[in-house]
This record gives sequence, structure tokens and C-alpha cells, in this order.
Amino acid sequence: MMRGLFIFVLYQFLNSIINGFLIRIPRQQEDTVGTPRVSVLIPARNEEENIGQCVQSLLMQDYPNYEIVVLNDSSEDGTTTVLKNINSEKLKVIESKDVLPEGWTGKNWACYRLFLNSTGEIVIFTDADTIHSSNMISTMVQEMERRNLSFASGIPRELITTFGERITVPFMNYSIVSIFPIFLSYLSPVFNMFSVANGQFLMFKRCAYEQIGGHAAVKEEIVEDIELSKLVCKHGMKVGMYNLSNLVSCRMYRGFREAFKGLSKSYFALFGMRIIPSLFVWTWMLIVGIYPLFSLLEPAHRLLALETICMTMLIWYETSLHYKLPRHIVFYYPLISVVNSLIGFHSIIKGLQGNTSWKGRTISVKKPRWF
Repeated sequence: MMRGLFIFVLYQFLNSIINGFLIRIPRQQEDTVGTPRVSVLIPARNEEENIGQCVQSLLMQDYPNYEIVVLNDSSEDGTTTVLKNINSEKLKVIESKDVLPEGWTGKNWACYRLFLNSTGEIVIFTDADTIHSSNMISTMVQEMERRNLSFASGIPRELITTFGERITVPFMNYSIVSIFPIFLSYLSPVFNMFSVANGQFLMFKRCAYEQIGGHAAVKEEIVEDIELSKLVCKHGMKVGMYNLSNLVSCRMYRGFREAFKGLSKSYFALFGMRIIPSLFVWTWMLIVGIYPLFSLLEPAHRLLALETICMTMLIWYETSLHYKLPRHIVFYYPLISVVNSLIGFHSIIKGLQGNTSWKGRTISVKKPRWF
């Protein structure tokens, strides 16, 4: 067992080094590449605590040619009032009271409608709980134009305030950095299953979004960001994954309870609602997190266990350093692994029970299958 864990963590360590080069930090440069029209699209449902600062940060952009389109998706809190108090020619608010069409998740339907109401040659889907630096659009347009990308996504700086957030949210960064072999998805459309994206920031050339079918092509998916990324890669388009910690920040959840519920919504869906693969992965990640610690007590495995622990800590340190997470998460990564594995098991149970809910709306999930 310990030998297998060592090999897996060695793969993670080497993969994190490769991804460290591939997931680059976008930098604004002196050369100009034009100013194509950009549409920033924000689905908002019950976001009164977040939507104001998100929109205000986008209104401060140094880019000259853009619009912000917000879809207020049947919000039951003060989201409507916050949006009405923001006056700008660049902001367009769509009030939606539509009944959700059958076969769609709420966010995908909102994003689809946002796109239909946009005018940009480039569209950026972002979440209502994000905050953007003033050079976000100009920097990312430069990157997209310079590298001739059809699609770009990235990892923002995750703002984690409470202890409950610290033992849940960083696992997402760690997983992208160390587990996904992103380089394979760059090599060939054949490896599109290894592509990855983050729904907090999805940037498309309009023609590319239309070519893959947009959110209509993934209308029933809960992890639509990854599915969209797979479609882009499958079509042979050029993609870019970025470290956005200097451009975008986000507080995904406020406290442990909200994080537990939010991640439970997604973890089973990551595996296409497949029971055996999901059970295997979350059991394995639980073992990876804690087994080497117990193996330190066995003289025969002590050295291998120590090497495995050191590599794991280096991966977590690299993740915290690159994405501006608290450094001390390195020392309680086993707890993060245990908690997220338990969330994974809970997600499977919720998926087997049928529909789940988020932000006061029932989400219809696909029927689980064994493989």
C-alpha cells in the first residue's frame, strides 16, 4: 500500500511542477493588440452580499470597449435593490422570472440567456461573488489575442476567512494543480477528458462558444465549466489555463456549512454520477491524506512514508504560494483531505437520493450509474 501511495504522490509532485509552468500568470504588456468588444456576463441569484462589489469592480476596468450584463435570476433577497442602485451605461440588468425549462440547471439557463443578450466578440462568464482588478479585461484580452486562444479559464485567489473554509475550499486548487494532467489536453483533442476549467472565470471567443453549442450543449450538467472545457478541446481549439490570483478574487462560501453544501452539489457530478469511480477516488484521496502518517509508526515503511509526506507538503506549499492561500494549510492538509473525502461520500449519497438544491432552487441531477 505504502509503495503505491508513494508512486501516486510522486506523480502528483511531478505533475504539479509541469502545471506550474502551464498555468501561467497573465501579465499586461506594452504592446497593443486591439480592443474587441467584450461582454462580461454574470448570473445572479440571491447575491445581495456580493453583486454590488462585483459589478463595481468591473465598472472600474481600464479597457475601453466592454459591457456588463447581469441576469437577476428570480432573486428572493435584496439583489434587485442593489442592482437598481448602480447607474452606469455599461451595465445592463435582465430581470428573469422564467420557469426553468425541463432538462436545464438554473445557472446554465441563466448563462445561455446572458449570451443571447450580449454583443461582445469576446464573452467572459464570471460569478457574482468575484472581484476583479481594474486591468483584468485588458490583460486577458491581450493574452487571448497574443496566443490566439479560443477559450481561457483560470484559478482566482480564493478568499478564505473562517477555519471551516480553510479545511474545504483549498482542496479545489490542490486538485487542479496536482491531479489533472493538463499538458495532455494541450497535446491533442483525444485527451479532452483531462481538460479543466473554473466556472468563476470562463472566457470565450464568441465564434468558439457558438461552435461548441454553448451552455445549451451542457444544459443538464452541474459541473458545466469542465464539460465546456472538454468540448472546446474536443473541437481542437486552442485553450489556456491561468493563475488569476493577481486579477480575480472570490469568496466562494461563507463558513463550513455553506462550503459543505456547495461542494456536495458538485463532487459526485465531477465523475458523471458514476458510483464506482467516485467511491474509488474519494476512498483513495482519504487514504492518501492519512495513511502515510500512520505508516511512520512502522519501521519498514517509515522512510517511504516520510518521503511521501514531504512531497505532499511541498505540493500544498506550492499551491498556497502560487494562489495566495494561507501558508499554514500545509500543516493540516490531512484534515483537508479527510473533510473533502467525507464531502465526496456525502455527495454520492445525495446523488443517489435524487434531486438536490442550491440557493433555494431544486436541481435535477442525472440518474446515477455504476460505471
